[in-house]
Amino acid sequence: MKNYLKIFSIVLIACIALTGCGKKEKKDPIVGKWVYETTDSIYYIFKEDGTGSYTFAGASKKFTYTIDGDKLSILYDGDTNSFDTTFEIKDNKLNVKDSFGSDTIYKKK
Repeated sequence: MKNYLKIFSIVLIACIALTGCGKKEKKDPIVGKWVYETTDSIYYIFKEDGTGSYTFAGASKKFTYTIDGDKLSILYDGDTNSFDTTFEIKDNKLNVKDSFGSDTIYKKK
């Protein structure tokens, strides 16, 4: 009986170790650099930690962001109100609604 418990314990520990070490967390698809469809001088960088930066014409602004389903909320440093929009990622393209409600397309780099 003692040998059975030892073998069972070893097998159980091995299974836990193998399944725990082999898993990778799924990376959020928005993480990365997204360049405006018509020019490389406008782009967003989204980081895994919920921060990022927006670059337009050489000027860069940092932000924090949250995602809830297809809703994206960006709070730029220094602002008190967030920019809230919807988004969709398909075929390495990020489609967001701009502040006027029009579709804006970014390509993943």
